[in-house]
Amino acid sequence: MIVTTLSLVGQNKKSTQQQIETTIQNYYDGYIDRDIDKLNNAFDTENGTMKVPILKDDKVIGYKNRYFKEVVPKWGNRKKLPKETLKNCALTILNVDIVDDIIASAKISMKVDQITYIDILSLEK
Repeated sequence: MIVTTLSLVGQNKKSTQQQIETTIQNYYDGYIDRDIDKLNNAFDTENGTMKVPILKDDKVIGYKNRYFKEVVPKWGNRKKLPKETLKNCALTILNVDIVDDIIASAKISMKVDQITYIDILSLEK
């Protein structure tokens, strides 16, 4: 599980639900298409962080925070996924909980070929 903070800045003309869905779609599209612009539109690259596992002998021994300003360029500059792999990718928004039209959490399932990631996202306007 990865806990992330995404940004809803610059999407004010849409409803909050639409802003969240657009942000999540930018995250997904940016990740699978290796598109830095979409990733930058999804994440708070100034202050946003995510929890990443600390591995020792292929076992998770803890978690640490990584800033998106470090992570996004790595994701965006990865080798492009083959067309066959892209056919096996899918995004499902499982749940969105909006509080006072300012903050929200979302649970998503992101299938990338044979791997399915379940992400819990924290979003803030």
